[in-house]
Amino acid sequence: MAEKFKLQAVLKYRKTLEEQAQQRVAELLNVESGLKAKQGEVSSHLDTLSGQLLQKQQQGLSILEFRLYEDQLDHHRQQSEQLQKQLKEMALLLNESRQKLQVAARECKILEKLKEKQLAEYLREFNRKERIMLDEISLRQKGDSK
Repeated sequence: MAEKFKLQAVLKYRKTLEEQAQQRVAELLNVESGLKAKQGEVSSHLDTLSGQLLQKQQQGLSILEFRLYEDQLDHHRQQSEQLQKQLKEMALLLNESRQKLQVAARECKILEKLKEKQLAEYLREFNRKERIMLDEISLRQKGDSK
């Protein structure tokens, strides 16, 4: 029977860390996707309001209407700037989380390679002992047949 891998608990822990890092990256990607969608909505709203304001200006509008449009445009611009800032922060968080995932995956891979090497060494030793035993059996049979 194969010798138990002495670092199995560590390998299991490393795999758990890798899975957690993968989940974190997935969560951040979802948040980023939501922020991008919201940014698109705000940008679309800005374009629509700008177009409406331009059209109203050509037709003539009161100062009060102009002020209302400007206030709405300012609000959407601020919202857009805030979303842009959040997207930049999200990009930094994503980059950091991806790096952590790479490190976790690398550490897990190292332990898996070590486990494979240990198994390969066990099999080599087992095969060596088996050959010795078969050689002894063969020598005994030759000795008995004389």
